Amino acid sequence: MAILDLRCPSCAVTEANVFISMNGEKPPCAVCGGARVADWSSGQAPSVRGQGYGSFVPIDMGVLGKAETKEDFDRMKGIIEQRFPGHRIELESETKEKKTQRVEELKHKNYLTKQAHGVDEKIVGELRTEDKVKKAEVAAFREKKNLDPKPPKMKTPGQSVDV
Repeated sequence: MAILDLRCPSCAVTEANVFISMNGEKPPCAVCGGARVADWSSGQAPSVRGQGYGSFVPIDMGVLGKAETKEDFDRMKGIIEQRFPGHRIELESETKEKKTQRVEELKHKNYLTKQAHGVDEKIVGELRTEDKVKKAEVAAFREKKNLDPKPPKMKTPGQSVDV
């Protein structure tokens, strides 16, 4: 969508800041119904930046991280061009199906690696639970024996201390 000043050559009426759709169709003149043309006499040239708010889609750039904005993408693209001069950068879109398949393959590979090393998720969960219980018991014991006393509040001039 663009915002232009439109002038009717038939009746010479100029309307400022008219919204024009992306297909370029200009609305007819409100006075005589004639076709209108863009009026550049105000001195403002049109400028286009991106395709509108929120049009940039985050891109995973591998080891460089995720480009959340166009600025991030341009910075990462510059890094790649510095490291590999003369090469082209091509981005391939990834469908939801491809992404799901890739994620499932990674999960399966991770499962096989854990299985090869003898790691059982159920046992790991039980060990984590036991560790949390032991930490809670130690904290309760230390609090009971006052092994970690809180430091006394210091009195500053003009302030009273709650006891």
